Amino acid sequence: MTRLPQAILVAAFAAAVAAGPASTASAQGFGEAFTGLSTDSDQPIQIEADQLEVQDAKKLAIYRGNVRVLQGNTVLKTAELRVYYTGRPGGGAAQSASTSTPQGGPAGSSVERIEAYGGVVVQSDTQTATGNRAVFEMAKDTVTLIGNVVLTEADNVVRGERLVVNLKTKEAKVEGGRVQTILAPSRTEGQAR
Repeated sequence: MTRLPQAILVAAFAAAVAAGPASTASAQGFGEAFTGLSTDSDQPIQIEADQLEVQDAKKLAIYRGNVRVLQGNTVLKTAELRVYYTGRPGGGAAQSASTSTPQGGPAGSSVERIEAYGGVVVQSDTQTATGNRAVFEMAKDTVTLIGNVVLTEADNVVRGERLVVNLKTKEAKVEGGRVQTILAPSRTEGQAR
């Protein structure tokens, strides 16, 4: 098996943060969303796809077909995951891999940008975020979920065309078209669901 750049491993879970924590007032209640996939987690990362193509000369790794990234109890699903990285070459390219998990790689590689295409879904416990596309910009420490964005937690729902999350400040902005929010009333212990 060809050794892949370590950056691909980092990229896979960073992409899962793409629907990351929306913790400002515009998306209250989603503050703990998707924290299972983060760079400081001690949980292993499992990546599955129908195919993996690494274009080392272009510093690009592409997971295609039923892509599933799992860490802890958080799952990212998408049709395609593109990882753009910098650093030394990984010593070759794997043209195809069924149910692939990167096996590490040379030091000195780092992820620049991650893009997820096609029915992006991130699920963790009672929280779900969906959109058509997600972009993770490492240098800016931002995640953008684009197109038919829906965030849900229990009975609470936020909809918009674009969600931008600053991972450093934990600020989120939902924008584009009309933003819709449904906030379910709190239930006390004695109330039935």
